[in-house]
Amino acid sequence: MLTKYKRILVLSLVFVFMLSMMTFASSAKTVGLGDEFTTITGPDALYGNPGAINAGDSIFSLELGASVSAWNNLLMNDYIDDGDKEELLGKIEDDGLLFGAGARTGAKLIIGPVGLFGDIKHDGLLTLNSDIAELLLQGNEIGSEYEFDGSSASGALYGDGGINLSMQAPQDLVDSWGIEELYVGFTYHQLAGMIYELEGRGTGEFDYDEDGKGAFIGDDGYFSVKYNDPADNLATGSAIDIGGYAVLDDRYTIGFSTMNIGSLIADGYTKSKYQYIDEEWEEEEQIDKDGELVWQLPSTVRLGGKMDYNSNIDILADYAYTKYYESDHEDHKFSAATELTWLSFLPLRTGVNYSTLQNDFKWAAGMGLYLGPLKADVGISDLMGLFNRSQGVEGALTAKIEF
Repeated sequence: MLTKYKRILVLSLVFVFMLSMMTFASSAKTVGLGDEFTTITGPDALYGNPGAINAGDSIFSLELGASVSAWNNLLMNDYIDDGDKEELLGKIEDDGLLFGAGARTGAKLIIGPVGLFGDIKHDGLLTLNSDIAELLLQGNEIGSEYEFDGSSASGALYGDGGINLSMQAPQDLVDSWGIEELYVGFTYHQLAGMIYELEGRGTGEFDYDEDGKGAFIGDDGYFSVKYNDPADNLATGSAIDIGGYAVLDDRYTIGFSTMNIGSLIADGYTKSKYQYIDEEWEEEEQIDKDGELVWQLPSTVRLGGKMDYNSNIDILADYAYTKYYESDHEDHKFSAATELTWLSFLPLRTGVNYSTLQNDFKWAAGMGLYLGPLKADVGISDLMGLFNRSQGVEGALTAKIEF
């Protein structure tokens, strides 16, 4: 049976996890392919390669979309025996237990080389040290001491509005380089919202209480939380994306981008301290600080290519490197996908990817329904959940008018 402390801890993690799932991450097409491939063109390229937006066939697009993603690097929807538990805990020992989520919902308007967009976003990463990961996976042990140090979370809930410019390079310059077409792009983001930070300190221990029952004995362990109140002190900032897209010949294209170079800053914040005392979490203090609270966006560098295998089959491959500055984590992601367009009104997509941070393979799939200028896309991942080994979920739906 769960102790009261463990129930509180689990409920707290579920709350953070579910809050993160209220956010949106990608377009439906890219979710169905498994990644934000740099060789995707049109409005779907806004979050993967700003240089490829104007490289598609359309000259006008008005789009509404929503997507959600959440993942972890330890827990999965499968029975985990004792041997698996030790193996899993060994794999995450350096990084700890990670819960991540990114989110976006909003609208895009693209006319020729110019795009406008407005989104509501959430990005966040929760890290729990190996002691707490062991507590969650294997349960509490009487007489064991658990470290809080190394557990942290950071993120932001914010509005993101901006403009994109995607231009084709002069053809005489491109011809001299021996390629068919070249596009370069730039996106500017204006940001405003709320930043939060959580940090664990000290230790705690399970032991017998006065009634002889196992209980959490609060020691010096505590969690501190920092956040700004948007009503009184709105966090603001900006970010930029840059990218390029090149058509090498009739079959091959390549793309490159650097995304989310920027930060949010609040001039003042509130700091609270939570400690487990007398069998419940108590807020010991709440202090208003005048200093800055800064959150730097996780930035991503992408490089990829596409091959038109034939008129109905495209094959895509990408590599992405993401840096989470606040937690000092890094992720290397390798992706491959295909899109099948035998039926032009019903494109089918599927892809796989591997993330070093999530320590997991994912399988994605999606489809579109294109009826003239009215288009809709849906994508979902991780389909490994069909085999009870999934460690995350992502889904998206997009509707647009495009011609």
